[in-house]
Amino acid sequence: MNSLPRRARGLLLAAVCLLVAALVGTAVASAATTTTITFKELKKGSTFAYVDLPPVAPKKHGFPTSISPGDEIVITNPLSEGGKTIGKLRASCTATVAVAKTTNAAFPQAHFICEGVFTLPGGSLYASASILKSGTEGVVTGGTGKYVGARGTIFSKEVKGGTDTTITLLGE
Repeated sequence: MNSLPRRARGLLLAAVCLLVAALVGTAVASAATTTTITFKELKKGSTFAYVDLPPVAPKKHGFPTSISPGDEIVITNPLSEGGKTIGKLRASCTATVAVAKTTNAAFPQAHFICEGVFTLPGGSLYASASILKSGTEGVVTGGTGKYVGARGTIFSKEVKGGTDTTITLLGE
């Protein structure tokens, strides 16, 4: 850089500073336009069905003793915010890996892949997610109503009485 004339170095430095400022400004503007939606998926009022596809597992207390690829979970959960019902989640999840014995750890081990719709005031959010040991993680793939063009992330964690869910929608 010492071989460049002083004026050229100054212009180059100014250009670099402007580029950095533009990038930082874009990052700040993007971060400022995210929207976070939090609610609880309630156990009370929810439905749960397990679809055990062949090979069908023996049942214990009405629940299969093993999980095979293709088995499905179908759920509906009321959504609550501040004690008030605000919508409903409807989802189905498909096992992708066999698990020989069903335990609390079986669902993450079976690598369930889920597709669901969060019906909320003003529209619906469509999502795809995976059940993991840490909770359920996924992405918002689209929406309707005020959520048209939505994209973002979802994280849900089981808590007493249901599941705490956070959806972070990305700005445009």
